[in-house]
Amino acid sequence: MSDTTFEVRTPDWLSLEAATRRILSQAVPLETETVRAAASVGRALAEAHVARATLPPWDNSAMDGYAVRGDDISGAGPSSPVLLTVTGVLHAGDAPTQSLDSGQAIRIMTGAPVPPGADCVVRVEDTDAEVRPGTLRVLRDRDVGRNIRPAGEDMQLGAPILDAGHSITPGTIAAIAALGLDRVEVIRRPTVAILPTGDELRTVDRYEEVRAGAGVPESNGPMLAAMVQSASATPVGGKIVPDDTATLRSVIQSYTEADVLVTIGGASMGEADLVKRVLDQVGFRQDFWRVRMRPGSPFGFGWLPREGRDQAVFSLPGNPVSAFVTFELFVRPYLLALGGHSNVFRRTVRCVAGDRLSGPADLTYFLRVSLDGSTVPPTARLAGPQGSGLVRTLAAADGLGIVPGSATEIAIGDPVDVVLIDDAPACGAFAPSATA
Repeated sequence: MSDTTFEVRTPDWLSLEAATRRILSQAVPLETETVRAAASVGRALAEAHVARATLPPWDNSAMDGYAVRGDDISGAGPSSPVLLTVTGVLHAGDAPTQSLDSGQAIRIMTGAPVPPGADCVVRVEDTDAEVRPGTLRVLRDRDVGRNIRPAGEDMQLGAPILDAGHSITPGTIAAIAALGLDRVEVIRRPTVAILPTGDELRTVDRYEEVRAGAGVPESNGPMLAAMVQSASATPVGGKIVPDDTATLRSVIQSYTEADVLVTIGGASMGEADLVKRVLDQVGFRQDFWRVRMRPGSPFGFGWLPREGRDQAVFSLPGNPVSAFVTFELFVRPYLLALGGHSNVFRRTVRCVAGDRLSGPADLTYFLRVSLDGSTVPPTARLAGPQGSGLVRTLAAADGLGIVPGSATEIAIGDPVDVVLIDDAPACGAFAPSATA
């Protein structure tokens, strides 16, 4: 190692909001491609879509029951039933072959087209279900004017349905299928080169060395590869790079084709923190370094020239929690923006603090919390010790509780905003409010 002195750099100390704006203002969506609709979940639509048909195409029944005229059953009750003649039956997919006259009923199934002349559907349980075949006794009139789904209730021909930038979910797939599309134009997934660095890191095949105290587990690379995939991007690389200038430079240069480079560790000012120095050697232009947050303040962002284009470079701290938090707050939104998504931020929910939550003055603090969904609003409690090198709490956390720099403490019972991570599956079943 040629340089074994502490590096002195002037930090920018951007606010969280300023850093986010700086990053996202430079995110330009990638090119488009056509994919099968069934394989498009997680992608962003590259173009808007309008309804290609009126759906449903005709008035249809919302119930299994009988199509009737409301005037005929008005006033019906258990002691004053209305008698109607059943003249036919309609199933979903049938076309009406007869209209309904006064005093008549047609047996109808959910989704079947409503016959001309009918203006409501009486549910089976409000009738005697034709105890005498062909004769119907209607015992209640609560369905007058009800249980018919009008034509075009879902989609009107030519009406806007999906916007460009819409993130495709399983629910979106239903809408795409209803539009009669089997292929859609989407934005290409970004590719992300992951660069873990450090002589002390050990992969799972060398775990015996960890057990012997001769290294630490390499958890950042696998974690960030999974986070990249959850942001609808494609991870590449991920092999540990030793603290060696020549090797580090060679590996960085090998990731020319990636849309984004994410370095892990070597981003602070220690003797062996070589990443920034090597990046400088290959033309790196730093946009900013350090953000007023914890964990993750030694975070950096900039650009590396790559054969006629610039590659975004995110320099993440080496502590696993710091790497996790900075990826969530900065890298993930940028990747989603590159992928064309309109909505790039995680949901934030207002909770109640179940523990005392504290942070350093003048820094926005993000605490790993678990959520108790049995209360309304949910209760946020610390997921465990909050050291930035402790990975167990990452598995236990449902979200990141925010202690703003303007408030160094949130007391038990006070409101706290929580950034949800993933789908927060451990937050419990929905708890209805007391007034529901």
